[in-house]
Amino acid sequence: MESKSPSPPRIAKWLFDRIVWSEEKRTLYGDMEEYFNEIAPGNGIIRARLWIWGQVIRSLRSLTMRSLFGSMAMFKSYLKIALRHFSKHKGYSFINIMGLAIGMACCILLVLFIRAELSIDGYHAYKDRIFRLCTHVNIGGTDIRHASSNAVSAGVLKEEYPEVVDAVRFRFMGSATASYAEQSIPVDEIWYADPSVFNIFSWPIIKGDPSTVLEAPYSIVISEDVAESVFEGEDPIGRIIQLNDRSDYTVTGVMKNVPENSTMEPDAMCSFGTLYTMGAATELMLTAWTSFNFNTYLLLAKGVNFLDFEGKIRDQLHVRAGEELEAKGATETLFLQPLKDIHLRPLWQSTGPIFYVYIFSAVAMFILLIACVNFMNLSTARAVNRAQEVGLRKVLGGHRGRLIQQFLCEAWMLSLFSLIIGLILVQIVLPPLRTLTGHGLPFQLLHDPQLAFGLLVLVVFTGFIAGSYPAFFLSAFHPVKVLKGKMRTSTMSSRFRQVLVVVQFSISIALIVGTLMIFQQLTYMRHRDPGFNKDHVIVLRIEDDQVRQQREVLKEAFISHPGIVNAVSTSSLPPWGCAVNDKIPEGFTRAEVQLMDDITVDEEFIEAMGMTIIEGRNFSKAFPGDINHSVLINETAARRYGWDDPVGKIISVYDIRAEEGYGPRTVIGVVNDFNIRGMYSAVDPLIINWDPEFPFDYGKYWYLLVRVQGGQIEESLRFLEATWEKIVPDKAFNYFFLSDTYDRQFLRIERSRSIFSYFTFLAIFIACLGLFGMASFTAEKRTKEIGIRKVLGASTRGVVVLLSRELLFLVMAANILAWPVAYFWTQGWLEGFPYRIDITFVPFAVSGILILIISFLTISYQAIRAALTNPVDSLRYE
Repeated sequence: MESKSPSPPRIAKWLFDRIVWSEEKRTLYGDMEEYFNEIAPGNGIIRARLWIWGQVIRSLRSLTMRSLFGSMAMFKSYLKIALRHFSKHKGYSFINIMGLAIGMACCILLVLFIRAELSIDGYHAYKDRIFRLCTHVNIGGTDIRHASSNAVSAGVLKEEYPEVVDAVRFRFMGSATASYAEQSIPVDEIWYADPSVFNIFSWPIIKGDPSTVLEAPYSIVISEDVAESVFEGEDPIGRIIQLNDRSDYTVTGVMKNVPENSTMEPDAMCSFGTLYTMGAATELMLTAWTSFNFNTYLLLAKGVNFLDFEGKIRDQLHVRAGEELEAKGATETLFLQPLKDIHLRPLWQSTGPIFYVYIFSAVAMFILLIACVNFMNLSTARAVNRAQEVGLRKVLGGHRGRLIQQFLCEAWMLSLFSLIIGLILVQIVLPPLRTLTGHGLPFQLLHDPQLAFGLLVLVVFTGFIAGSYPAFFLSAFHPVKVLKGKMRTSTMSSRFRQVLVVVQFSISIALIVGTLMIFQQLTYMRHRDPGFNKDHVIVLRIEDDQVRQQREVLKEAFISHPGIVNAVSTSSLPPWGCAVNDKIPEGFTRAEVQLMDDITVDEEFIEAMGMTIIEGRNFSKAFPGDINHSVLINETAARRYGWDDPVGKIISVYDIRAEEGYGPRTVIGVVNDFNIRGMYSAVDPLIINWDPEFPFDYGKYWYLLVRVQGGQIEESLRFLEATWEKIVPDKAFNYFFLSDTYDRQFLRIERSRSIFSYFTFLAIFIACLGLFGMASFTAEKRTKEIGIRKVLGASTRGVVVLLSRELLFLVMAANILAWPVAYFWTQGWLEGFPYRIDITFVPFAVSGILILIISFLTISYQAIRAALTNPVDSLRYE
């Protein structure tokens, strides 16, 4: 067989042609085949290929070692030069390093906060395939996107659509008292759930069989903490606990405590099948296609596009209950919400956490940009001082590439030093920031390779951005001009520095405007009248039947104390919201059903909560017919339905106790609008019932509100607890203040305001640090000019104005650039609030004046110092 030349892989052949097959070998041998026959006679192509790879590897190793040791020597040289430069110009080096360090620390802290927000529900194994089934409802002109759905869809979708791997239904029970062995332990959050819950969500079962723990009615799975609190070391499996003195549940499993970064944090889960044993009212909710009282989550198959699948199921409600929907003129469709969006993009709030993630991401980049701008500004400004160094290096053979390497290497060294200091600052600031944000903010470099890699990228990126312009600018100097002393900074570099100053102060001004607008909106929301008196109100839960049956006895006992003004019952607690149900107001037909917020109270609720009856009268025991037959409405309902004289109007209410399904209720009064859903939602039409025997859970009395005298809170609390223990001794006394609950709705925006304020201050500080350096450099470069002006009679004031004028002009230009950007940003943010402030010129003017004052104070120190220098010393300069 004729021998053929070897055909090595493409990379090896390329390397071989350029490293092994030299000109000398080309001269000695006619072709590669002749060469191979000599070096590997009789061994064929395989031996030749192995030999080629060996030569390539040896050549590469030799080149790599030479390159490595050459780079190390070069790096050592660069390090010496950089350290000498830093040591010679300590002030500028300090400004650069501290500016970058603070900028990096801010960036790291904001990234930790953003990661914490994005990590909510991120621990679930199937997080990218879990979707919540939601409902889009339009009835009577009211458009609502419900996070809930019916109880029927889960089974139907799983059975009829192969895209659905599994489904689970939830029903929120709330908090409850768990009784066992003559002790009662409060359990904060309990859900009803299908057995499939553990197939979908990553909540490990540590005792019991995950596939069967929630199969049987009245079975319950409890968390580790609840198991320890209730059973105190005993094996809980098979034990019986009683919830709210209503039902006995058998403990069939124990699950690990749910992580804090969860949208749902159940302390216990009861079997969903228990609901089917709770009577006609609950059974009706479970079987109705248009009863949206449950949460349904779907696990989709791999590769399923949820938007395509959403299109298939969107009209399921009209397919199943089309006649019912058409009869009341309703449009109801299904849609899916990804699990990761439940926290970040809540359906009822346009400015959810994702908005703040975007904002803080921008702030992190802006602060880092400001720090990099400082470095670029000072390095470019001081370029003339290093011109002779560049000229000499070029004369001695240094080419531009090496100079660029040197200056970039200096920037990376400075960036590395800054990172080390920044990490120290992060460790100092993390504990208070964790308290402020409410997140754990884990920061463990050794156990977080992603974060460590991110910091490495941050050093490289920051060093390159901060050092790129100085490196390319300095390396372009012409050695002849430099050594002749003809080198001057160009107009282009001067303009570039001016642009950088304008950019960094524009960012600072925009941040100040944003901080002021957030503060104004928060202040407005806090002080806007919610429509009721929230102060000095103690809330007691009456969630189990025994306490609920004793509520009248409790109320009478409570108000016997002189420090207690009133005690009332309610089904809903502002600002936690309430149920929304179909109603047929007078003047509307069954094809024009209206949605109304729906709460149940007792006869003294309106007076006790400081509300006002605008028209008509309040509920009264003097009118026995008020119970179950009379209702109050709010002002919004009267306006929405066009009722100029609403008293006496009839509203048909769905009632399982009525023969025709709807029972008439007479409007006896109109109460002032109040925010039952909090300040993030507009006031909707509201119906208020007085119905102690309401058949559905959402309308039962769940809370007892006790108003006390302002100066007798502690004494009244002691009396309430003592009275509670006498009347319901085996029930835990738990309370909280309504004002605390109301204020908690502002917690996120308050945290955001605080975080925004702190980082805005740091951004301004970094910008002023750079401005201080620029002022120092300007004063230094104009030392002789200042001395001559002083000799010729210039005043100190004139010199200060001379040195300050240019930089202050740039700051004023920054205002003009920042204001439009800040206006459009704040306008978009405010659109997410139904009640919001008007955008005025005040925050923009304040931000501009504040920055001008801060800038002037920053510049004036160096300007005054230069102006007060003895002109003799100035003229001796250089």
